[in-house]
Amino acid sequence: MSENTLLFELLCEELPPASQKQMSDFLATEIFNQLKQNKFTLTNADLKIYSTPRRIGFKISHIANQSPDELTEIKLMPKKIGWVEDQASAPMIKKLESLNLLDLKDSLDNFIIRDDVLYAKKNIEGVHLVDFMQKELNQVLKRMPIEKVMSYQLADGWTSVNFARPAINLICMHGGEILDIEILGLKANNFVHGHRFESIDSISLKNADQYEQVLEEKGNVIPQFDKRYDEIQNQISCLINNLGDNFSCPTDNELLEEVTTLVEKPNALLGSFDSQFLDIPSECLILSMKSNQKYFPVLKDNQLTNKFILISNIKPKDPSLVVKGNEKVIYPRLADAEFFFSQDKKRSLISMVSDLDNIVYHQKLGSLNERCLRVSKIFNYIKENTTLHSNHNSVHLAQLAKADLSSLMVGEFPELQGIMGKYYALSSNMDEDFAQAIEDHYKPKFSGDELPQNDSSILLSLADKFVTLIDLFSIGEKPSGVKDPFALRRAAISIIRILIECDINLDLIELINKNFPSGQEENKDYLIDFIFDRLQNFIKDRGYETLVVQSVCDSKPRLINDIILKVEAVNEFKKIDISENLAQSNKRVLNILKKYENSLTEKVNQDLLESDSEKLLYQSILKVTENNKIFLEVKNYKSLLNNLIHLSEPIDNFFEDTMVNADNKNIKHNRHLLLSDLNKAMNIIANLSVLGT
Repeated sequence: MSENTLLFELLCEELPPASQKQMSDFLATEIFNQLKQNKFTLTNADLKIYSTPRRIGFKISHIANQSPDELTEIKLMPKKIGWVEDQASAPMIKKLESLNLLDLKDSLDNFIIRDDVLYAKKNIEGVHLVDFMQKELNQVLKRMPIEKVMSYQLADGWTSVNFARPAINLICMHGGEILDIEILGLKANNFVHGHRFESIDSISLKNADQYEQVLEEKGNVIPQFDKRYDEIQNQISCLINNLGDNFSCPTDNELLEEVTTLVEKPNALLGSFDSQFLDIPSECLILSMKSNQKYFPVLKDNQLTNKFILISNIKPKDPSLVVKGNEKVIYPRLADAEFFFSQDKKRSLISMVSDLDNIVYHQKLGSLNERCLRVSKIFNYIKENTTLHSNHNSVHLAQLAKADLSSLMVGEFPELQGIMGKYYALSSNMDEDFAQAIEDHYKPKFSGDELPQNDSSILLSLADKFVTLIDLFSIGEKPSGVKDPFALRRAAISIIRILIECDINLDLIELINKNFPSGQEENKDYLIDFIFDRLQNFIKDRGYETLVVQSVCDSKPRLINDIILKVEAVNEFKKIDISENLAQSNKRVLNILKKYENSLTEKVNQDLLESDSEKLLYQSILKVTENNKIFLEVKNYKSLLNNLIHLSEPIDNFFEDTMVNADNKNIKHNRHLLLSDLNKAMNIIANLSVLGT
């Protein structure tokens, strides 16, 4: 047991689940970093963070009771001002007095002289841990990431304090010593309060190291978030294993984290509901169980069963009472879902289309039905300009894809849009490919989500997302900072993923040019830049070097389905020694061309080529260009870039022997034409000059 462990715990009324762990992590890491910065931490200092529904805190081992003394130099003043006629001047005496260093005034030997400036050495005493903690805790608590702060009165009836929830008890110990600090109207003590229902009122701590063991064994609380998280997973696994080999519980990290913030001592129990509810689409049941009750669904052979797992915060002698209570609560929820589903089925999906005229998509963009017509237009454009194929009527498909937005089920559970549309389409005996497109057109919904499954789904998904971007950018609704209320970044990333991962040859710039409202050039250009910014980030997130990605994206390639191949080719090319020389040469060529004001549209005139190096460069460009065409056709970008190596020596010789800005205007222009052809040959898949920065 260590005498230098620092313990802090703030017990509160139930903390907001969404920010509970974030608050605790922030508090602990901020204090730990400040302790390290102020040299309180000894060798092997270790941080443990505590976070439960009712408490935030931490424990740090190997913390000194006082920070070390420090000998420091204090700059005083120039020697000619501070020491006059072999004694300290009046300004110097006044300065020394303010620093409590007046005993140095009697001799010049007491000072350090550097560059004719006087310095004094002063020993700064270390800070006591209790004083440091009082000051730092007050400051850190003010900076806590609390979404909504509560103001509440203390016991005196007059004083008000602010925090996420009313604070009840404060523990702050160093080893066996209680630190004399006060925050939020509470004075530190050594009393641990365990589980609200499953422990005695309070437990006295003799030492800070006892905290976790005492709280778990006597207080029935697991204070570490990760430990509770793992315990819940283990208990769920045990229940599933007891049911049999064919049973499973889908992993849902988001739900696991939320449930972990709701219990202090988890107790997983198995419940069930009436099997009649299994006639409702499983997605509805699972969503209702997760969002409303925080239950984990149980599957058998990957099909939903009428069993569920609940995580209780209590462990009574008779757990059946807890199970029955939860089964009673879930019944009306599922009955509501059953009612919504049965009522929706009384209407056909086609009849719901008429509601789209009455749903406002955006006050500047008209109704949802008008939006569907724009989706249909882009759907047809993509179909005509790619190899994607669909026999479905695009207007009909676009309208029915949004029809479920007027259903009762989607009104109750917006997350089911598209999913319910598929069910309602199938119940109306619509084509399965058609129904699948209705569900898939929202995909991918998040990072790592699966992509649309078939051509109709891909066409509708792309069209829907392009309409979102074009519509909203055309009215100036652009994301700013972290704010993105219309999820435009997600729409752009989804388009990028579909085009790349499904290998779709679509000229996205041409699509935007053809479908963007006229007279909106600035907004249109902003959208194109926006998509390519997302593209760069998407590729960099895969681990590629920034300059390599930038070189490929710099020219905004119209087709991006093979962009990863290009990035990989440039990445390999960059490893070749001669690539640096080519990049620098390319940069030089670009700089020359930027300064030239005349048009460079005509062909190089061979009769105006004078020097041997000029003629050799011309022939090398022709040969490289011819080979490039072959490599481009088969998308062999690595060979294409390696082919550029043949230009290195001719370029060097050309610049060594040739004056580009010749006195003769025709020769000067011809040499700029030659460099223009060189630039095109070198930058056919990437701007190599970027690699030279």
